[in-house]
Amino acid sequence: MSSNVYFESLAGAIDGAIARANADRVLLAKPADVWNLAQEPLNYEEYRRGHFSIELYKDRPTKKFFHVVIYRLDSGRYELNTYVL
Repeated sequence: MSSNVYFESLAGAIDGAIARANADRVLLAKPADVWNLAQEPLNYEEYRRGHFSIELYKDRPTKKFFHVVIYRLDSGRYELNTYVL
């Protein structure tokens, strides 16, 4: 898994979020929903957040959520943060 935090495109950041979920053994209930974060362009210095239900976390059922936060820097790059809570 790549530990890249910065991406050149919004699609790249979302691919990175999905890769992190897979690397952390997170099985999302509806994995395609992560792409809803890319339905509209993201303005400079703006956040987009998504919270996705997890079916299995490290091979165990859970009620936790996979959280994705994408921030577009003034340089045009995208910063990705993900966590399970």
